[in-house]
Amino acid sequence: MREFDNRKSLKTFWRRHGHQLAGLIVLAGVLTIGYIGYRESHPKAVSVDDINSEMPTYEETLGIDKLKLSYDIKVDGFDGEMFLYSVYFENPPTDEDISAVEECMDKLPQDDENTYHGDVMVFADEPDKVTVMLDLGNADDEQYITEVPKALDGMKGIKKVVINEGAGEY
Repeated sequence: MREFDNRKSLKTFWRRHGHQLAGLIVLAGVLTIGYIGYRESHPKAVSVDDINSEMPTYEETLGIDKLKLSYDIKVDGFDGEMFLYSVYFENPPTDEDISAVEECMDKLPQDDENTYHGDVMVFADEPDKVTVMLDLGNADDEQYITEVPKALDGMKGIKKVVINEGAGEY
């Protein structure tokens, strides 16, 4: 029986399969570089829940959450420079309620020669609520966004106010 020569068998193996091993080594290198490149350009998978949890709410954005009001207030979304305050009462609004809302809006800070706050209109086009429309087009400051809820705070019978009701639907 002849002695087995490891060197000869390794040379034979390398001659027969060396190109395949070299190809596998090159392929492993290419895959490693591709994986590293992918991880560098995509450092963390971000889910929609992560995005929503990091973004402030509409109330936080407008500063509504800091107001201490006697009624519930909620912001449904944004609609440009217009803010529609849907004022809901414990009972359907009467003419006295509409007049009281108008009086509250009349007490808002008035424009002067240097400052334009925006236009405020009150109307009751639906039987279950009174709407206060704030148009901030060309306004010098956004103070009225929080001033309107503050002005309504003293009124009795207000159950809740929804800002830009339905704006989140489109």
